[in-house]
Amino acid sequence: MELVVFSLNYSSWSVRAWLALDHAGVPFQVRHIGGFVEEGWREKLLAISGAARVPVLLDGGLTLHESLAICEYVAERHPEAALWPQGARARARARAVSCEMMSGFHRVRQEMPMSLRGRAKGFAPSEQAQGELARIFQLWEEALDRSGGPFLFGAFGVADCMYMPVLSRLRTYGVGAPTGLQSYIDAMWGQPSVARWATLAQGEPAIPMYDGVLG
Repeated sequence: MELVVFSLNYSSWSVRAWLALDHAGVPFQVRHIGGFVEEGWREKLLAISGAARVPVLLDGGLTLHESLAICEYVAERHPEAALWPQGARARARARAVSCEMMSGFHRVRQEMPMSLRGRAKGFAPSEQAQGELARIFQLWEEALDRSGGPFLFGAFGVADCMYMPVLSRLRTYGVGAPTGLQSYIDAMWGQPSVARWATLAQGEPAIPMYDGVLG
């Protein structure tokens, strides 16, 4: 099994799929394509997937793009990893929360590009981005209230994979979260797959066009 990614420091969508695979204990290789900096990167990606987007999972004859679809595939292939909660209602809520991350929060992504090891100077989110962050915090609080934690739906799962890049952005841009979420934030940074990702990301090559937005 092989996961095609841009960068585990900058590519939030790549990170989401990587976390699901690592947490499930799936043996897989990572293939890097230097998006926007490597010569011929788009052609290389098109040769793998017509969507020309990362991540892409290659598993035998299967070529699968989209982070959430990859997470779903891993969850089905490895039910022992419990990437979705057991109850039907909890699973439905976890999928809804994950889909909202996929389709929304555009201002947060636009104003706060991910760079795990980066640190922005003097950043202040716009009113629109603040509104999106407030919605994210609301989603987290509601999920944790229902599940009791330590993760959004009890055990670490797909929903946490989907929102981990938001936690990275909060750290990079110095944006605080409500104090009631600190236990969740601490649990996420201490989660073994997250810790392994953070170590790998530190060694990823720098991309100046991304680092330049940090100020």
